Amino acid sequence: MKVFISDDQEQQRLWLNDIITKQLDALHFNYELVSAWQPADVLAAVKNGGGPNLYFLDIVLQREINGIQLASKIRDYDPDGFVVYVTIRDDMMPETLSAMTTPTGFISKANMFDETKFVPQVQQVLEVVKKRLVTLERSAEPTLTLRSGALLLTLKLKDIVYCEKVHGLRTTRIVTTSQSYVVHKNLNTIKQQLTAMRFFNEFQSYALNLEHVITVDFNKGVISMDNRDHLTFSRGTIKKLKAYYQTQE
Repeated sequence: MKVFISDDQEQQRLWLNDIITKQLDALHFNYELVSAWQPADVLAAVKNGGGPNLYFLDIVLQREINGIQLASKIRDYDPDGFVVYVTIRDDMMPETLSAMTTPTGFISKANMFDETKFVPQVQQVLEVVKKRLVTLERSAEPTLTLRSGALLLTLKLKDIVYCEKVHGLRTTRIVTTSQSYVVHKNLNTIKQQLTAMRFFNEFQSYALNLEHVITVDFNKGVISMDNRDHLTFSRGTIKKLKAYYQTQE
């Protein structure tokens, strides 16, 4: 989990960094503190990474956008992230709700630099975050997450029928139970995320979800999938799948 602390007052930001990381360590969080705090830099970092992440945002950022607007943009890339507002402007709490940023908590700056009053607020929020993380981890289904250009794609592994290398290009076609996607990613890179469930990754140009295989004709080299696609392989290639099935008997 990545942790962002966005505050345009350097003295306050550095103090928050120290206080928050101490409490994260005390509660045994597995986290990475990201140095980015400017809205544009935070968004760039979120776009390139997964989630859920943890965000401590000052509502009154004196930048191109304020903390509430930043949280709204974060939600486009990290819908399950934890947004905590750290602010002196308690009167703006209703605005954070109307903007549908789904905050996890609010920490008042009225007690800034007073550890005895401020730390318990941080502890309370982090305990809530930890409980919710446990729930998310228990309920989360394995997924494939890719960014290809402007496309951010997250697919449940169980819904992927197969992935196919597009010959001559560093491009892969991902076929799911409902539709197909063409992404500018090398198939071998995608296979690194296809380790859960029953994926067969030994074919050079394909990754197959064996849960979606209906029949295999080893003599003709034809694999029939449950979406009615028929994939054809050479006898030498299909032997790899035959050998795999023999190890499962």
